[in-house]
Amino acid sequence: MANEPYSEVTSQSWGGRLMESIKGVVAGAALFIAAFPVLWMNEGCSVDTAKGLEEGAKVAVTIDLSQYSNENNGKLIHGSGKATTTDSVADSQFGINLKAIKLERKVEMFQNEENVKEETKEKLGGGKETTKTYTYSTTWSSNLINSNNFKDPKAPKNPSSMPYKSENWQASNVKVGDYKISKSMINQISTDESIDYKSAGISIPSSISSRSQISNSEIYIGKDPSNPQIGDLRISHKVANPKDVSILGQLKNGVVGAFTTSRDTTIERLDEGTLSKEDMFAAAQKENTIMTWAVRAGGFFMMYTGLSLILKPISTLGAVVPFLGNLLGMGLGLIAGLVSFVLTLITIALAWIFFRPILGIALLAVAGGVGFFLWKKKKDMAAQAPPNPNPSTAG
Repeated sequence: MANEPYSEVTSQSWGGRLMESIKGVVAGAALFIAAFPVLWMNEGCSVDTAKGLEEGAKVAVTIDLSQYSNENNGKLIHGSGKATTTDSVADSQFGINLKAIKLERKVEMFQNEENVKEETKEKLGGGKETTKTYTYSTTWSSNLINSNNFKDPKAPKNPSSMPYKSENWQASNVKVGDYKISKSMINQISTDESIDYKSAGISIPSSISSRSQISNSEIYIGKDPSNPQIGDLRISHKVANPKDVSILGQLKNGVVGAFTTSRDTTIERLDEGTLSKEDMFAAAQKENTIMTWAVRAGGFFMMYTGLSLILKPISTLGAVVPFLGNLLGMGLGLIAGLVSFVLTLITIALAWIFFRPILGIALLAVAGGVGFFLWKKKKDMAAQAPPNPNPSTAG
């Protein structure tokens, strides 16, 4: 279902833009300053995690999980086996009760959504005109879309609530071989098998049976699945049945849970399949590296965005002539990017000098080299510029 586009045009004067950009300086400064502790703490956490994993790899012992023994009580242990449970998990609203490790219900509602396309035109004198075009389409969504905020008052509305929501349940008592595992480890088991409602003999509760249809993998609440209407629901379930897993954790009286390292980090890991101790630690180190780089990128982006907001009033001043404002914006964006890149490298390098000195000094040298290159480039360009002729003449 689609609707005619709805447009909204707003104008902003040069003075209004300037005041808005000046206000943004405060937010930009806060973002810029916050980037430094984010980058610094990220390096500390990364080193602590890496060192903790190295420590764990040295002290972990691989044991046979199929036969219970208290011999390794208090130690970091590794082992592989089948995760099983005698517990049942149930979704009483849909009459599902299974002996399984986890059960997940996914609910989607057919709803209207608002899409926005924005176009901005710079005007001579520094003002700008923004045209926002709103279009509406339908989609299946697990989240309730609030149609009260739709710009077009004629746009079709969504229901105000969802009668059922996505939920999940998990068994309390799960064992790998003869050893019980912690709740955190159970959480790491994926819910990846779809329930075949018809094969499982599951029937729809009478409270919704009159308006529902059931297929092998879906419960549909509505008139016609091939022609969904706003408010129709489709519901599916997935389950985690017993499966082979490998675990790393501290053994305490028959329960495997979190092991605390001397770096005050924890090791409490479950991977699906049969993996060696070395493979599990290698995977954990790789994940730590990926997370570290993700936060570094986030810190750089925070710094760049903050610095761009701080410099924004300069390009706004030049926006009296649109071409000049755009040119200034591009130049200032490049400056913000280069400065943020150098400051990010320096911050990481200083953190590394504190946390891992040899690598830190090398990185600081790289950052210094980039800074020197930029300074020398600027100096060379100034030297190559033609001399400024004296406009004054003798009388």
